[in-house]
Amino acid sequence: MRSKNLNNLKSLLRKAAGEKDLARRGVKIAAVIAEALRKIGEDPVLVGGAAVEFYTDGNYATKDIDMIAMGGPLLWKVMEELGFKRRGKDFINELLKIYIEFPSATLNPGEKSDQIDVESIPLKIISLEDLIVDRLAAYKFWKSGIDGLNALFLLELGKADMQRLRERAGAKEIQDALDWVLKIYEEVFRKKLSKSEASKKLEAWFQKK
Repeated sequence: MRSKNLNNLKSLLRKAAGEKDLARRGVKIAAVIAEALRKIGEDPVLVGGAAVEFYTDGNYATKDIDMIAMGGPLLWKVMEELGFKRRGKDFINELLKIYIEFPSATLNPGEKSDQIDVESIPLKIISLEDLIVDRLAAYKFWKSGIDGLNALFLLELGKADMQRLRERAGAKEIQDALDWVLKIYEEVFRKKLSKSEASKKLEAWFQKK
């Protein structure tokens, strides 16, 4: 990468890493990484906890950033030029306290991404519906209460395309999990449940199965 471009990207990365708003920090870092990887023909997609963090405006906090990209020597070189050290699928910038993982090369079949603008830098992010389905799958199959709660937070936004969400949930065999979380979602508004009360109801589903 040309030194001028590299220096500019490293400067943007330092600025992004210093962002105090956790809901914005992850996407700002991801946007810089995406811009760097576009230099080698990659256009990564932000997924996982950092995507939840963005959609829920910081209701879920994580230091890890997961992005979908092809990987390989060219990606490794770009990441190393930006100051990261590779450890398997993980890339760590210890100075800036940034942890990035590239868990897979492509989105799963049927998943799609949307594009957001992060301070004039385009960034692809997994669709809200697919992110909810991902959290629900972890809730059902891994018995992960925190992922059930994250699915609830994402549903509370009221922005999901419910028809597509139900179709995707059906394809992943998690319609029962979606129905249960939607039931709790209704109770949160009707009974004004606290976060801890909602968590207990989510965990109660494991005993019913």
